[in-house]
Amino acid sequence: MSNEPSAWHLRWDIATTWALVRFVSPLGDRALRPEVHLFLADRYGRLAEHHRKAGHHRRALVLDRKAEEHLRLGGGDEPPPAVAVAMPVPRSPVPVDAIGRPLDGPDDAA
Repeated sequence: MSNEPSAWHLRWDIATTWALVRFVSPLGDRALRPEVHLFLADRYGRLAEHHRKAGHHRRALVLDRKAEEHLRLGGGDEPPPAVAVAMPVPRSPVPVDAIGRPLDGPDDAA
């Protein structure tokens, strides 16, 4: 048995999410949080895949477009931030004594 949710479960997730959004913000004046957009993108994408497997290609295309739009609004379509991956080669260590003088010089011990 597959761990994939059924089409009815996916539809239920989408419907309840929209119902909760409308309940929290009845006038629709608040923007959805990125997490909600990413959740809806996942559910629409999975439902599109279900319709594609069932042979409903036109419906799958519509659902894919909704998934892509929610993915973009959720910030999931942007590349990750850049990081520094190259660093200069470190200098060779300089041995010093406890006072901080280089150990290369003559030993002043009596």
